[in-house]
Amino acid sequence: MLKIFKQPPFVGIVAFMAVLFLQPVGHIAMILMEKLIASGTRWYSPVFDTPPVIPEGFENFSIIDNSIYWSAFGLGLVGLIIIIWGIRRNTEIAGTWAGFMGASLLWTGWVEFSIHFHSRYFGVKALCAPGEWAYACAENPATKPEYFLMQGSVGFMIAIGFFFLFNKETRCNAFRWVHRVFRLNVGKPSPGLTRNFANIVAAETIAILWFFYVYLMFVYDETMFGEHHWFTYASFVGFGAWSLYLIQRLIRFKRVTIALRYAIPTAIIFWNTIEIMGRWNWFKEFWIHPLDYKLESILVTLSVVGFAVISIMSARKKENQID
Repeated sequence: MLKIFKQPPFVGIVAFMAVLFLQPVGHIAMILMEKLIASGTRWYSPVFDTPPVIPEGFENFSIIDNSIYWSAFGLGLVGLIIIIWGIRRNTEIAGTWAGFMGASLLWTGWVEFSIHFHSRYFGVKALCAPGEWAYACAENPATKPEYFLMQGSVGFMIAIGFFFLFNKETRCNAFRWVHRVFRLNVGKPSPGLTRNFANIVAAETIAILWFFYVYLMFVYDETMFGEHHWFTYASFVGFGAWSLYLIQRLIRFKRVTIALRYAIPTAIIFWNTIEIMGRWNWFKEFWIHPLDYKLESILVTLSVVGFAVISIMSARKKENQID
């Protein structure tokens, strides 16, 4: 039965679906942690002389709950342990999956909840609707407080990005394309250099997630573009065309591990089109309301597990484990 998944186009399709379905699962995990974990010490930022009044039925974006952040620290720690395990194992299949899964957990637990905490600590308001800023919203806000801090990390992201861009050992197709088009001579890759897949995949996963989060925050910013600006529509079309180009290449892949590494940017770029459509209210984003859409949330989570198992089982041959 698994034989069919070892051949194109299924090798690429399984890798793509595994990465794509993990994106809503990350949102589901974060929302559930916010909704269900509320038993620790609860306090308000020192910036408040008196706590803001939260109307009944409104979601509070000003209170700080210690239990959520201890849980988030644990989630990120699990991700780090998985990455370290992949680094020590250092086979291609183990390293690729460990790097990707570990980085996804670390991103949600340490990065997203770090800005979640500090946005509340510094008293950042949510954007409930265009022009409406408040510490509480009756419905899911247009932009939560934490994403404004994410947008503010753009300078640091660009500075770190130059390291990856000018790294002569990079095998990133996008960076290599930039090298060719702009004739950047960064040197030749070191001959015989072995790669640690878990470390590389983890760094690339975090960099890609970071870049597109920041990009979308600038696109949605009404003072710059806005969700109905022509640039937003152009971004939507561009992401769609770019992802389709990458998908048609991905479905030709014959090796599971290479397909998975190629699927990470491919699926995340495609996910941006889904994010923008959700911003336009073209459909209900069930991953933002997991308690209201339990069945859908369970099914998408089980799908990630299923695609991951198929991917790993399809790459058990020795020649597919070591590069």
